[in-house]
Amino acid sequence: MTEVTAVTAFQRALNEAREAKRKIQARVIELEGEIATLRSQLTSMDAVIEQTESALRRALFPTENPVEPLASSRPLSEPRMGAERYDPSAYRSEEIEKEVATLQLREQSSNVRFNDFRIPQAATIVLREAGRPLHVSEIYRRMAEGGFEFRGQHQLITLAVSLSRSKRFRKVAPGTFELDPEYSAGQVA
Repeated sequence: MTEVTAVTAFQRALNEAREAKRKIQARVIELEGEIATLRSQLTSMDAVIEQTESALRRALFPTENPVEPLASSRPLSEPRMGAERYDPSAYRSEEIEKEVATLQLREQSSNVRFNDFRIPQAATIVLREAGRPLHVSEIYRRMAEGGFEFRGQHQLITLAVSLSRSKRFRKVAPGTFELDPEYSAGQVA
């Protein structure tokens, strides 16, 4: 009787091992399909990156000769290890990053018009220059372009509340304000 019990236990263990193996094989097939999909997406992203870098180069360095997108110096399957060889596309990417950062810094430093103003002061200038009522989103956009730094998460709401609380402004439509003619007569800012 013990021999039959041992054989039954071995048979059960064999069946469980075979079932576990089938599940693992199915999972491997599933993962290989997912890997193939991800590799395809990587290839597509490489093409998008190369096209975008090429467009950026043309925009940032228009006097240089047009640069054709460079093929990657390393296949997708090859892992990055230790010190890599010189990669001209990486160097060009660094140049692009530096140039974009320089342009952004220049743009930020040139937009200091409303740097030291409070909301009512900056909005007064914006509405005076417009010469007509403006929606709060347009006032916000013009203030931001002038370098006004809004704080907090709900910037449009903050601006709208500030404009409605100030005697300088009059609400003429939903979310639309103008300078109050009675208050602004003779006022500088």
